[in-house]
Amino acid sequence: MMIGAGEASAQFYIGPSYLEVSGTAGDAREPSHKGWIRAEARYWTERPKLPEIRGITALKNDLLFTGTTAPAQGPNVLTLSIDKQSPAMSALMERCRRGERLDEVRYAEAAEVARHPQEHGPKPADVPDFYEYVLSGVTLACPVVADAPEQALQLRFEAIRWINHRPQPAPRAIVARPAPLQQARLSGMTRTFVISWFAAVADGAPDQCPRMNAKPSPADYFALLPQDKAARIRAELADRGVGPERMAYRGPLELDVSLLPGIVADPGHQAPRAQVVQGFDLDNHDGSGTPPAGVRAHTNFVSPDGRRGIDNQLFTVEGCVEGLRRKGFLPMIFNEGRAAGQPSALIEISGIDDERNDQDVRVTVFYSEDGLRRSPGKVVLPDYTFRISASPEYTQDFVRFRGKIVDGVVLTEPGDGLHVHEVTGIETTFVKPRLRLSITPEGGLRGVIGGYVDWRRRLVFQIYRGSDYENTVGLQAPAIYNAMKRAADGLRDPATGEFNGISAAFEIEGVPAFVPPERTAKVAGAR
Repeated sequence: MMIGAGEASAQFYIGPSYLEVSGTAGDAREPSHKGWIRAEARYWTERPKLPEIRGITALKNDLLFTGTTAPAQGPNVLTLSIDKQSPAMSALMERCRRGERLDEVRYAEAAEVARHPQEHGPKPADVPDFYEYVLSGVTLACPVVADAPEQALQLRFEAIRWINHRPQPAPRAIVARPAPLQQARLSGMTRTFVISWFAAVADGAPDQCPRMNAKPSPADYFALLPQDKAARIRAELADRGVGPERMAYRGPLELDVSLLPGIVADPGHQAPRAQVVQGFDLDNHDGSGTPPAGVRAHTNFVSPDGRRGIDNQLFTVEGCVEGLRRKGFLPMIFNEGRAAGQPSALIEISGIDDERNDQDVRVTVFYSEDGLRRSPGKVVLPDYTFRISASPEYTQDFVRFRGKIVDGVVLTEPGDGLHVHEVTGIETTFVKPRLRLSITPEGGLRGVIGGYVDWRRRLVFQIYRGSDYENTVGLQAPAIYNAMKRAADGLRDPATGEFNGISAAFEIEGVPAFVPPERTAKVAGAR
């Protein structure tokens, strides 16, 4: 089998991987590697290259499957972070302190986590769920940072044997099937809108942040450097600051804290102070008393229209990060990409018999490969025609919701999933999604999409370019990593008890659009 590897591969791997060390019992509870030692993040090689941002210089293709960045041969190095609460920690640290050389160590990493984060589509059938390796001639380094929640473990190995796959430099093309859609309601009116804005809700009140989160300082960079090296670098930099090319390497042994954000002390993360926030009651609980099974206790909000029990834990993490707010760097740049590129996302509300109150409508999300049209002032223009895409890259993510209209507001029932494509950014996948939509007096669309998102995948969105993003977005990777982990409140893993999902709400805006009748009829009749 042929799996992609090479410079174009993603380097971010934040998520469980597993280590088997003879003579040291692990505590992993996942059925796939029960009893192995679990790691929380990893990176291969000394100073890995960050993943490229696809879609900037050419249209990106989601239907690719890039493999691991593991080296084809040794000698090389694998660096991991392990939760300090792991029962295996004391035995590992003792072997490390003794300078013990390990003949062999077995390692496994998840293929889905290792792929490039801008890819989307099914894993090929011949790709294993976990890539496995045997590392030979292993020596350990275990630099200690007392207040860090995770322990860095560096494995220098003389040779590597790939067990169930082999490297190939190029990403691999994959195939996706169109999503099955329930039949739409064919009677009544239909309103179609093309989406011009999509971003996480990060603004609840004008004064919600007494303090904003900040990028790391030179003091953070020099904190763990040996004194002689710190003095040498200070002299070299003179009056210049510590640039992002250096800043990521502020961990012990100059390890990269954007790739292993748990290996330094948590610097603390500023949370917003707000009571009124957009979102949904995802867990049918108002936040008082014991939460339902599978839900972590958390603060609930009130929506702007007075609904209680609003779950939006992502807001509590992103609400005081300047570059993640409505006018911040990432929402602005990704929505500029949406307006200037393709695909275009469309929302169709069909089966409307009464625009004020209707107990049975359908809401369909689909995509077009036609781009948005804008005025010279870059305002998205209404009333253009968009051809519905027939490409499996997008048809795999068409989805239709049952809904109703109450006092002019379109409310959908929860669905199973919703994937929102981006032109250049990391894409968003909602679990248990639902929509709340309103048509504005001017005829446009405003609304909210809510559901749970994988907190680790959202973290990659937040810190995708390492210290470049720390600097431009205004955050610290270790701080937001720990904040996301604490805030996760849903999608509880039955084997580990961990919460893998974080409740979220995203604002959407759109303008009226048209779709050719023949394509509308084909999609409407889909099953």
